[in-house]
Amino acid sequence: MSMNWWGVVVSFGFVFAVLGIAQVLLQAKLVTAAVSRKLVHIGVAHWWFFAMYFFDRWEFAIIAPIAFVLINLASYLFRLLPAMEHEVRSKNLGTVYFPVSLLILVLLGWVGPLPPWIAGLGILVLGYGDGLAALVGEHFAQRTFRIFGNTKSYLGTAVMFVASAAVVVVFVLLFGSQPAAGWLVAAALATAAVATAVELLTPFGIDNLTVPVLASLFFYAVFA
Repeated sequence: MSMNWWGVVVSFGFVFAVLGIAQVLLQAKLVTAAVSRKLVHIGVAHWWFFAMYFFDRWEFAIIAPIAFVLINLASYLFRLLPAMEHEVRSKNLGTVYFPVSLLILVLLGWVGPLPPWIAGLGILVLGYGDGLAALVGEHFAQRTFRIFGNTKSYLGTAVMFVASAAVVVVFVLLFGSQPAAGWLVAAALATAAVATAVELLTPFGIDNLTVPVLASLFFYAVFA
């Protein structure tokens, strides 16, 4: 079996493993529904590393994202996967937007102009930045503000910025050239600022689409 087919098998195995672990933790009441959802959010973002290792053909790389658009839509409609569902039903479409953003970034990275690692940078910014921001903001933040009808916390916003910058640093050091320290700091801070601003300003709960795609495109346009 080719590496591409192995990649498809590993993709489904990995994502279902993340969902299964989150579901077990939720049923054991070790985490709340909000925490399990964000653990899935963060965990599934790491699928990109498997994609970069296994896939050299985009036709195989898009199989799992397309499948999980359909699976997550079915879960939204029929509440099949409690570990990744939002308590407020109208917000659940974020779980559908997540694999849609994966699909867009796969096409940008395997067919479009972006190197795959730059395309992946955006999805890990979403996973860690938005995921940790929500976890910290919901459980520890005291000072909040409202923007476009959504309640945000100052602490969560700061966590989003720091986590996004850290992802950029790690990706550049792992996959990019060896940059000057000043360039790396500028790239990390600028990309984190854009990702954080996009998360704050995106209406209608579609930040799972806008944050990863725009973060990757910004980094590519300015720093690649």
